[in-house]
Amino acid sequence: MHIRLTRGCFVLVLLMLSVIATAQSQQDRQYCGDEGVWFQILGSGDLDIGHNRAASSYIVWLDHKARVLVDAGSGTVLRFDESGASFADLQAIVLTQNTVEHSGDLVDLLVASGRSERETTLRIFGPDGNENYNSTSQMFERLTGADGAFPQWQRLPFHDSPLGHRVRVTDVTSIGRKRWSGFGTELIQLSAIPVNHGDVPALAWRIEVGGHSLVFANDFNNGKDLVADFAKDADILVFSHHIPEGIVGELREEYVSPTQIGRIANRADVRFVALGSRSWRTFAREERSMAAIEEHFDGVQIYANELECWGL
Repeated sequence: MHIRLTRGCFVLVLLMLSVIATAQSQQDRQYCGDEGVWFQILGSGDLDIGHNRAASSYIVWLDHKARVLVDAGSGTVLRFDESGASFADLQAIVLTQNTVEHSGDLVDLLVASGRSERETTLRIFGPDGNENYNSTSQMFERLTGADGAFPQWQRLPFHDSPLGHRVRVTDVTSIGRKRWSGFGTELIQLSAIPVNHGDVPALAWRIEVGGHSLVFANDFNNGKDLVADFAKDADILVFSHHIPEGIVGELREEYVSPTQIGRIANRADVRFVALGSRSWRTFAREERSMAAIEEHFDGVQIYANELECWGL
């Protein structure tokens, strides 16, 4: 038996299939709860091709509103859109460092926010620079300044910003041992400390929100031995899982090993550890990493995946 569809029926079938596909996509989307504080992973990978993962990026939600974006690595724009977050709700963007893995999508994200109906100034905080790396403000100027790569966006810091809202960038010192606590609102409080990541200026961030604390240490080698005290009693402590247990050489000068992760988490007495920035070096080696961490830390371990959401 053959059924012949008229053109009108064929179009109707296509529309119905489109609605079904859209509904399925929305159903599959990871959903953060309507109330309380939630931690969402936007980008769980590195810059590896073949793993279908964006680079480092996280959202801190409060009562179903995205309040802080931590890092904006390559792929963040797409994942931010998929998360359902509203750019207008963000109170701050914080960067742990200014490498491509952590800030590559920053300007893309800002430009994409032009239709978000945001009116208030957006605050961006990140590390200062050194002879090899730009500070956050220098990076922003080199991308969007009058002589930068995209001079058409040079008015972003001013009242006539083409986005409809201003962007204000602040550098936070990444040398020494002093704790910075230069921004807070009635909803969130931010603090940061310098961490050692080879010659890359890097920060760890602590976000206090809704009675909970989240610490993002990400890339560091613990040379300063500050993170455990900085993360004391936090709900979640986020690390980069760049290297497996037992690796030797230059990478040990840049990243903590799973054993070090366990020791730091134990000293900090945190509830969860999350391992993001998963790379080709650590895929398929998670069981060994988990065992090494468990020797020192008996809390929950989260191995990051795209768009996963965890309630605190």
